[in-house]
Amino acid sequence: VIRNGMDDLFFQRMKKNVFKKELGITKKMILFFGRLHPTKAPDMFVRLAHGILSKRKDLDFVIVGPDEGEMQRVKEMVGKETQIHVYGSLRGKEKIAQMYQDATVYVIPSYREGLPLTLFEAMASGLPIVATPCNGIPYEMEDGIHGFLVPYGDLALLEKRVLQLVDDPSLAQVISERNRKKAAAYTWDVI
Repeated sequence: VIRNGMDDLFFQRMKKNVFKKELGITKKMILFFGRLHPTKAPDMFVRLAHGILSKRKDLDFVIVGPDEGEMQRVKEMVGKETQIHVYGSLRGKEKIAQMYQDATVYVIPSYREGLPLTLFEAMASGLPIVATPCNGIPYEMEDGIHGFLVPYGDLALLEKRVLQLVDDPSLAQVISERNRKKAAAYTWDVI
C-alpha cells in the first residue's frame, strides 16, 4: 500500500500566523477544510455550527474550500450568523499550515471519502479531529485516540464530541501529541 503523503511544512510551527487575525476571529476556531461538494457535507458543518452557537458564543466556525456546487447553499444556510465564516479557496501551503495551526478542532463530516490528505495534514499540525468513519478514515484514525469518529448525520453526537475537545484542553493536548507522532509516518520522504 502506498499511502498519501504530505509536505514536512505541516510539522513546522508558523512564526507569523495571521490567519485568524485576517478573518477577524478572536475566539477558538472550529475548522472545515475541503471542497464544497455534497459528499463532503459542508451543510452538516453549518448545522453543527448553528446548533452550538444557539447555546454558546465562545467559538467561531470557519469553512475553507473551493466551490464544487455547494457554496451558494452554504452561504444561504449561514445567513446572517457572524460567527460562521465562509472563506472560499485558500492558496499556498504556508497559508494552509497557518489555518490548521490556528484551529482548535478539525471536523470532517463527509458521507463519502477516499482517504483525505487533510486528515494527515491536520494530524501533523497537532489538531484533534472529529470525523465520520467513512471509507479510508477509520483505517487511519482510531476513535478516542486521534479524535472521535461520529456516524454521518448524527448531529447531536458530532456536537458533543466537538465540544468535548474544546472544553477539555488536556484531552485535546494528548490527542494532539498522538496525532503529530502518527503523521510522522506520512511524510513523502518516509513514503
